[in-house]
Amino acid sequence: MNDFLELEFKGRRTEYAVNPQQYPFTRGDLAIVVTDRGHDLGKVSHVGIRTGDSPGEKIALTVLRRARSTDIEKLGVIREREAEAKRLAREEIIRHQLEMKLVDVELQWDGRKMTFYFTAEGRVDFRDLVRELATKFRTRIDLRQIGARDETKKISGYGVCGRPLCCATFLTEFKPITTQMPRDQFLPLNPSKLSGVCGRLKCCLRYELDTYKEFQRDCPKVGHPIKDEDKGLGEVEKIDVVREQIQIRYGGGATERYTKAQFVELTNWRPQMPKNECICTCGKKAGTSEAASKASTDLPVEAQSSVSEANRGDRITLRAEGGFRVDFEDDDEESMDVTTDVNVAMDSPAKRKRKKRRKKAGERNEVGTASGSAPITGNRAQQREEASASSDAQSNEVSRTQPEQQGASVRHRKNRKRGGRRRHGSASGGDTASGSSAQEETGD
Repeated sequence: MNDFLELEFKGRRTEYAVNPQQYPFTRGDLAIVVTDRGHDLGKVSHVGIRTGDSPGEKIALTVLRRARSTDIEKLGVIREREAEAKRLAREEIIRHQLEMKLVDVELQWDGRKMTFYFTAEGRVDFRDLVRELATKFRTRIDLRQIGARDETKKISGYGVCGRPLCCATFLTEFKPITTQMPRDQFLPLNPSKLSGVCGRLKCCLRYELDTYKEFQRDCPKVGHPIKDEDKGLGEVEKIDVVREQIQIRYGGGATERYTKAQFVELTNWRPQMPKNECICTCGKKAGTSEAASKASTDLPVEAQSSVSEANRGDRITLRAEGGFRVDFEDDDEESMDVTTDVNVAMDSPAKRKRKKRRKKAGERNEVGTASGSAPITGNRAQQREEASASSDAQSNEVSRTQPEQQGASVRHRKNRKRGGRRRHGSASGGDTASGSSAQEETGD
């Protein structure tokens, strides 16, 4: 069924068109389509909808009929008009002193619309240019700003591989290319090597990315430690995806290549390692064995046999119920189980928040107990009762102490008055008077 057709226009511009009359088209045929502003001629590049494409609910083009010989002859005349329009437009751009570069001109098959494609660093005010072009060509003028990739796609060319550019041959859309892609493929981050003709990252960096990721998913990371009885300690130096091999460099400088099956057989590394497992990457430090032996002698006799050391390459598995298991790189040594009170089970974010709130409440209770106040409890009714009882006790205490405070203040005012009147005399008299007054108060 030819319900939909993919048509290619000038500059490898592609659009989908509906074929309501079910014309039997094949790839390479020419067809006349109805657009929003007249008719246009395009070449069939694909019958149907490509896998992964979504043309949308509304397709603007509709197939009218197959192209005739007269239509093909008219297409040659249109190309000559486009070349002339391009020359005149460049002259107008220079005359108006606009900072823009004209890339291509496309004239619709019926001559009702002329599109100018240009590149520029920023926004360009081309209103006066549009008026001049509309006056000269007597048709609808459309100016479209495009990017560097679209410019290279329209101009075409050859890449460093010696073949025509991918965007000018088979690519129908531009997908994003990031700097992480060459890292995943172990390529040097050299801009001159990774940039294409357009000055952007090459589109071919995406072609083999899935293959590299799939192979690396079942391979160790670069730098993974390995232990060999004859060659000693080593680590993963390189992962060769093309040959499907893993290169190991040993401490003496020797290198060896192994397949994934051989690497798994030589080491205790396993593909798709669970999250609660890891490989020890720390080597022994000087004096570690003496410190460990000294520490083991301080332990009870029944626990000294379980003291050991984790070397590079040993496999450590954390247990959810607490503790961990050590699988030694040396096959002669048996695995060791260590029991601890530490729980390594992963909690959900909501559970972690609840634990955090409980911890803060406990800290506040401790602070209140240390300062002498009652700790905060979860029963709000009890808290209200305690608060009301404490307020009543405070009010009773205030009522008892008020008369005593009033009496003391009255006596203090009388003493101030007596002392003030006698201070007008001599110093000795004042002292004697003050002493007598003190004796009179004590006698009362």
